[in-house]
Amino acid sequence: MITVSVASGKGGAGKTSIAAALAATLGAGCLFADCDVDAANGAIALGARINIREPYFAGPGYQIEPSACTGCGRCHAACRFGAIEPVAGSRAFRIIQELCERCGACVDQCPTKAITTFEKQAGELFVSTGRTGTKLIHAELEPGEDTSGKLVALVRKRAAALALPEATIVVDAPPGIGCPVIASVTGCDLVLVVVEASASGIRDAGRLVELILSMKRQSVAIINKTGLNASMDEHARRMLAEAGIPLAGEIPFDPALRSAEESNRTWASVACGSSDAVKAALVNVMGVITTLKEKS
Repeated sequence: MITVSVASGKGGAGKTSIAAALAATLGAGCLFADCDVDAANGAIALGARINIREPYFAGPGYQIEPSACTGCGRCHAACRFGAIEPVAGSRAFRIIQELCERCGACVDQCPTKAITTFEKQAGELFVSTGRTGTKLIHAELEPGEDTSGKLVALVRKRAAALALPEATIVVDAPPGIGCPVIASVTGCDLVLVVVEASASGIRDAGRLVELILSMKRQSVAIINKTGLNASMDEHARRMLAEAGIPLAGEIPFDPALRSAEESNRTWASVACGSSDAVKAALVNVMGVITTLKEKS
């Protein structure tokens, strides 16, 4: 079993599109793990149909028992996040779950121990099947929840449990370099770095490259949206060369690729001016995957 994490320094670089195209090219022998849990859209790219959905619990939440609340307001005064408000027509207070940071300051201030804990659902995890037969593990984190790294680890754990020994797991990592990205890249066999050929894309990709090198992960790169600015294209190539990351291919900017997504197709199946570049890049990445499998 080989795990390939597809990552980018910024959103909009084409990471999910390339990850979905790679998964579609690998076919039924691929398992797609969408770890971009704050904005998961791999299921959309692969036309997934949900087979199983499970609640994701992030730990204890806090609630106020109305019958035990005397309305003293100490919890309200102690909350720095504006998450506690009076209940209209009652002396009791209530906790606004969307605003609660679960710091527990209110618990320490309550004289009647009216504040209790409960197991809080923070999202959902899904097992789905894509239109080409690819199995997907993906999840959605509730807005405002801060346990994305924990949910990413759960998605990867479930993917590893479901994957056959000869399978390739394609991980769609979140953009950036934060905790969820680290959880997406940790322990993977290969990182596919997607670099957008723009000033911000190259700068953010450079930070991601530093992270990957510090984690000692083998990596290859694809530069996306080339052809718009020759100096930016060369800057991206130079950044990767200086980091020692091989270039698997370059994909020119092509509105037809966006149109393919809007018509429920992956980049692997579209026929346009960039088709050859897309296919060549994917073939090179698959060659690296094949070599890794032969060594394992």
